[in-house]
Amino acid sequence: MAATDPHSAIVDAIKRRVLLRFRYNGRVRTVQPYCVGVSTAGRDVLRAIEVGGARFGKLWTLSEMSDVQVLEQTFTPDDPNYNPDDKGMTKIYCRI
Repeated sequence: MAATDPHSAIVDAIKRRVLLRFRYNGRVRTVQPYCVGVSTAGRDVLRAIEVGGARFGKLWTLSEMSDVQVLEQTFTPDDPNYNPDDKGMTKIYCRI
């Protein structure tokens, strides 16, 4: 399912606990979305775990994402390092 609004797509994926796919820095990324909000730098960001290969959490800047797709594949949030009160964000819109 293609989405025109990254924010709405991310919120939908978080609520349904499904994977997201998007283009970022010229590469296609597939992630488990955990949290979306505003970074300490004032940008809209996504906290997510990239799947495939090395699993690591990262803040992804929404304005740098393109071709955002909500996938149908569900995931179980199991990142032991995830903090629902993310210190990298000053405001949280939606989280696991």
